[in-house]
Amino acid sequence: MKIIDVIVQFRGFRGMSQGDRKSNKELVDKALEDILVPGIKPFIQRQMKKTYGKNWVQNARLGLQDYHFEGDDLKWKDPQVVLKLIIDKWNDAFRDAPQFGYSQRSLVSELLEVRNNVKHNDLPKFDNDYTYRALDSMARLLTATDAKKAAEEIEQRKEEFRRQNWGDNQVEQKPEQVINNQPVVAESPKVNHQFQALIDEKTDGFVGREFVFKAIEDFLASQPNGYFIIEADPGMGKTAILAEYVRRTGCIVHFNIRSQAINRTDQFLESVCSQIISRYNLGYQSFTAEMTRDGKFFAKLLEEISAKLKTGERLVIAIDALDEVNQTDYSGGNILYLPVTLPKGVYFVLTQRAIALPLTVNTPPHRFKLMQYQAESLQDIQTYIRREIEKSPQLKAWIDGQKLTGEDFVTLLAKKSENNFMYLKYVLQEIERGFYRDLSIDNLPQGLQAYYEDHWRRMGMLSEPLPMHKVAIVYFLAELREPVSRRMLAELSGEKAVTVQQVINEWKQFLREVQVNDETRYSVYHQSFCDFLARKDIVEAYGDDFDSQN
Repeated sequence: MKIIDVIVQFRGFRGMSQGDRKSNKELVDKALEDILVPGIKPFIQRQMKKTYGKNWVQNARLGLQDYHFEGDDLKWKDPQVVLKLIIDKWNDAFRDAPQFGYSQRSLVSELLEVRNNVKHNDLPKFDNDYTYRALDSMARLLTATDAKKAAEEIEQRKEEFRRQNWGDNQVEQKPEQVINNQPVVAESPKVNHQFQALIDEKTDGFVGREFVFKAIEDFLASQPNGYFIIEADPGMGKTAILAEYVRRTGCIVHFNIRSQAINRTDQFLESVCSQIISRYNLGYQSFTAEMTRDGKFFAKLLEEISAKLKTGERLVIAIDALDEVNQTDYSGGNILYLPVTLPKGVYFVLTQRAIALPLTVNTPPHRFKLMQYQAESLQDIQTYIRREIEKSPQLKAWIDGQKLTGEDFVTLLAKKSENNFMYLKYVLQEIERGFYRDLSIDNLPQGLQAYYEDHWRRMGMLSEPLPMHKVAIVYFLAELREPVSRRMLAELSGEKAVTVQQVINEWKQFLREVQVNDETRYSVYHQSFCDFLARKDIVEAYGDDFDSQN
């Protein structure tokens, strides 16, 4: 999601005139016809010729209608023809193109729907949110097809549209109020950015972790600049810790979320640079694609802010889930183009799994290994369980039925969790819903992976014959790297929409729902579950079969 997307969501567009919507529709129409089609045309010609030879147009006729052609060639002026051709010849000609996967196919389907809304003059659709997303999807599709000039032109129109409709998104907080060297406080500065909903979700019911915040503050207070990296296994609460840190301090932040396709370097650079420009009222009137091409502009901004900082002030940038970053987005440099050398007063607080990532810096980063703090984590886990018991009559009833005291339950479940907060999130929910009504606490799964295995079994994934409709739908949920609709899942899996919805309902606790243009889309909530699914032989085998058949 781009930084403007959340501004769009919160401001709303009730009261737009028909004239405004008509202007938006015309803007999208011209962008489709004048920029998208000419930009993507060489890519289509290249892929079709590679697959079918120089007479590829004859093969294209097999899946299109006569009115899609002008003489012996495609009707290139019509975006519908171009987009329908990609979908029709997806398996043969486009699926294996470099940087052109299912995410790009989703963009093609989305833009085909946009084109239909243009031609049907469906003006109610063309509010500012819909228009901005259409332009953004065009830019992403053009970038994927290496149509750089056309992508830049769309980006320019998108930026002009943003400025005309929303101006500059000024952060209400004054810079000095969020960078002063002060201890972490309970009351947070007001932060207005694209990740606010995620921060609210992750910090709801947050407990403990004061030892982590103290370590961060000690580092910031003792070093002139630097990288502070929190390392831990999946489910140990890295994202929640970072979200709580941002809530308390109001620092600049970016969350990488692979399952929602928010994990590209250009997304990170646009997000963080936009926040810096807005917060410090820097004199950049527009944001161009050139600024996210590499790390030069980002480094320039950091130098500018460093020069403005007074004694005792600092700029802190928090980045979550480095391990989820798409590592094809940069060429041989540091992940996310993070600077080798940081200017004075500039700090990064990062989270990642304990794996090797490309990050070479002049001063070695401070690595805070959360897994080494078992006693402190256990205390926080137990506090969390106690709070959940206090607010849940269902948990209290289950504990009574087990003939346990509250503290017995806290001790036993904490041990079962292996200090994993994600485990607690799932298991406590299922106890409340009655899934473990006839099971003793001793028989609860041991650890997060065992919980995933238990759910896999309870969903009938080990039965004979195999429930291949479930395997197919689960495969695409895990494989696709951005939220996907029920309609798209049905199309990919070959199942009926009602069947897809039944499977979604069974796996709903593992899914995140988002609304896109009045359509519900789904993605896997936590990367650890994606990893679990990817390791299942039957899911992997389905993927192999799908590849060979398509």
